Amino acid sequence: MASEHQQLLIHELNHRVKNTLATVQAFTTQSLRSAMSLGEAREAITARLIALAKAHDLLTAEKWESADLSRIVSDALCLHNADRQRCRWQGDAVRVVPRTALALSMMLHELATNATKYGALSNETGAVSVSWATVEDANDPYEAGPRLTMHWRERDGPPVLPPTRRGFGSRMIERGLANELGGKVKIFYEPAGAVCTLDIPLEAS
Repeated sequence: MASEHQQLLIHELNHRVKNTLATVQAFTTQSLRSAMSLGEAREAITARLIALAKAHDLLTAEKWESADLSRIVSDALCLHNADRQRCRWQGDAVRVVPRTALALSMMLHELATNATKYGALSNETGAVSVSWATVEDANDPYEAGPRLTMHWRERDGPPVLPPTRRGFGSRMIERGLANELGGKVKIFYEPAGAVCTLDIPLEAS
């Protein structure tokens, strides 16, 4: 029995390591490809590694069983020195499984990075609000079960213009995250500020 349990733990560890290495490989390759200089690439890769490590720390403290969504959001924003006066978050008490926690942590990191460089957190007056809720979808039998909806909204930052090309962060959020979590993620560049909406199945933790 102990041997079977040990083998299960080893298998789980191997799975986590492979997923983590795949994530690191993806954002390293894309960071090098899209950066204007090696210095910019180094900065982007380092920041993404720190965000990933922070998410791993949170999951390790929770024995890799689940993570509190409010903590995930606060950790992501605090990495960018965003204070409570300019960044507010609220939502249902939700715990998410490890793979969802990691994916959401990276999504929030990319959004916060963009807000710090170009958006609402790049000036002295802008603000960010993050809200989420759990909903039951009873209309679609194929999508039965609880879902998580999340809204990221920026305001009072510099005037927003749609980008001429999608950067790695936007592509990772809209395509990679949606595929990883089996949901829908969209970014809108509204004049008042960037908006990101997320709708994903909520796996039992």
